[in-house]
Amino acid sequence: MKFTIIFILLILSGFAFGQREEEKQAIIEQRIEFIGESLEDSDIDLTTYFDDLFAFYDQPINLNNTTQEELIRLHLLSDLQIISILHYRESYGDFVTIYELAAIEEIDRVTLEMILPFITVNLIQKDDFKWKNAARYGTHEILMRYQNTFEQKEGYLPKSDSILALFPNRQYLGSSDRLYFRYRNTYKDRLSWGVTGEKDAGEEFFRGTQKQGFDFYSAHLFARRLWKFNAVALGDYQVNVGQGLTMWSGFGIGKSANVMNGKRFATGLRPYTSVNENQFLRGGAVNLQFGGWDMTYFASSKKIDANVNTGDSLDFFDNNFSSFQLSGLHRTPREMEGRNALQQTIFGGEVAFRGENFRIGFSSVYTKFDQPLSIDTTGYKKFKFDGNQLLTSGLNYRFYIRKMTIFGETAASDNLKFGTVNGFAWHIDPRLDLLVIYRNYDKAFHSLYSTAFGESSDNTGERGIYFGAQARINKKVSVNAYYDQFKFTYYKWLTNDVSIGREFFGQLNYEARRGSSFYLRLRNKVTERNTKEDVFGLKGQVQIIKNTVRLNYDQRINDQWSFKTRIEWVGHQYGDVKSNGLLFFQDLKFNFRKIPLTVYGRYAIFNTDNYDSRIYAYENDLLGVFSIPSYYYKGIRTYLMLKYEIGRTVDIWFRWDVFSYANQDSISSGLEEIQGNEKTTVKLQLKIKL
Repeated sequence: MKFTIIFILLILSGFAFGQREEEKQAIIEQRIEFIGESLEDSDIDLTTYFDDLFAFYDQPINLNNTTQEELIRLHLLSDLQIISILHYRESYGDFVTIYELAAIEEIDRVTLEMILPFITVNLIQKDDFKWKNAARYGTHEILMRYQNTFEQKEGYLPKSDSILALFPNRQYLGSSDRLYFRYRNTYKDRLSWGVTGEKDAGEEFFRGTQKQGFDFYSAHLFARRLWKFNAVALGDYQVNVGQGLTMWSGFGIGKSANVMNGKRFATGLRPYTSVNENQFLRGGAVNLQFGGWDMTYFASSKKIDANVNTGDSLDFFDNNFSSFQLSGLHRTPREMEGRNALQQTIFGGEVAFRGENFRIGFSSVYTKFDQPLSIDTTGYKKFKFDGNQLLTSGLNYRFYIRKMTIFGETAASDNLKFGTVNGFAWHIDPRLDLLVIYRNYDKAFHSLYSTAFGESSDNTGERGIYFGAQARINKKVSVNAYYDQFKFTYYKWLTNDVSIGREFFGQLNYEARRGSSFYLRLRNKVTERNTKEDVFGLKGQVQIIKNTVRLNYDQRINDQWSFKTRIEWVGHQYGDVKSNGLLFFQDLKFNFRKIPLTVYGRYAIFNTDNYDSRIYAYENDLLGVFSIPSYYYKGIRTYLMLKYEIGRTVDIWFRWDVFSYANQDSISSGLEEIQGNEKTTVKLQLKIKL
């Protein structure tokens, strides 16, 4: 029976899945865009998140000996889809063709098309890992990047010695160049080691206080299936556990067009290869697996940036710090004062037991600083963490019952205040998936490395419930939608009382024909904030209402030409004050046939009443750089990017972009201010792979 199904699938695969490489790449780019949009930042670093994806493109996953952990690292499958793949292999034996996945109910056509470049079917071979082969046959990758802005910013304009003597923070210490370097050596999926360095614009380089070169360095050594250890990490690494409530040293995907992504899917230990100067651990970690037990232990010690207050006494312990510095920027004497000012030590781990259809884990994280955090505990900061040490422990679980996944995590900080997030994902029908998530975080719950699902970033003082649904009406039409209702149980920034909010998102997707697709997106979000008027020393609260409508059209004409057209409107209301924003852009992508050159371009027109009605839009950028700038005021945005491949060894990237404003005499403010109405940025990147 199985081979009859396979024969039919092989015949149909030529029609159903005979897409070109450009179409596969477009699907991945759209996923990157949807993930990035949930973060709404102008310069997102998703390097660590997508390193595994790029690695699996070069060395596809073998479905016949893959594991749950390996499929999790692909980031393209839900846990229910992963379990279904493993159950199918157990029931019917090894896969004969990758298109056999179409016989699994939980694997829809879009998912199959998305994962095709990253999977394969081969005979199971004996593990031939040898250290001498790792040194001889490992893949070497060198990545170098340069970025600068043509127009001169206020911080780089020369100042007289007399002015700098009085106001030393009115000028940047270094040049406007932004530099990046990464070397990484990998052998199969077993061994990875490398070093990364970055200099931000305005920081010194091989001069002044930065005689060591880059302002930030990161290095790692990471091995899988080494002796008795499932994974070993030395240097810089990340740890993700449960639903991210106790420990998640990286960003977590929030509410996005991929509505089923609200549930966290922990990847355990991972090497750190990014340049975010906060979201990583530095030290050592191990993961052991035997029988049904899965145990992870980690230790970290590193210096971090903080705003330190020096006591009047000569006693060292009179010192304390008032806040963390999270920007990673060290451009002025004031920013340099907080550089590496605080010693942070972390110990923790997770012990989990798992079976075929469940996993239960207990985790605990202890954090200590060499100086106490001392903050003003009035207003919205009343229940925030202070002191110099914190212990947070939690219990997480995941059960698979038929077509349903039940998951959650409950944690407590050492003040015995709790936070909990629980939910279920249900594959109701081949055409319908449902996700429900409930969270309740006490206002005094503390977890310094928490990135669980929620509206606020610190997982405190919040209660809410999220409903997400994904419906496939037919082969051409699908719908993604979610509704989130939340309440803040104590003051937040810019609120003097408890507040409530809600958000609705709906997206209708239509695939007109192969290579041609539309989607219409509607979003409505309501929150509360203090009024701008102060009456008798008190500020009331009013609603902030934001509506978004987007129409997007993608057209892939052939293996050379593809287009994207978008129009988007934003309406913003703060009390009685209303503003609107409109964006239109046309994207172009062209692949030359006779030369290995790819051209990307955009022409955008935008007009918003103010910054409140700004619009975010994903842009194609250099490999490893994910840019989603905000468009606001009135103007034109254009960019041109070229990618040239020299064999399979060298890639050269060039990107030029410009914001041209019609109603502004200056851009930005402070030391970042540019006199004029244009901001032009150029980027160069060289990638060498041996």
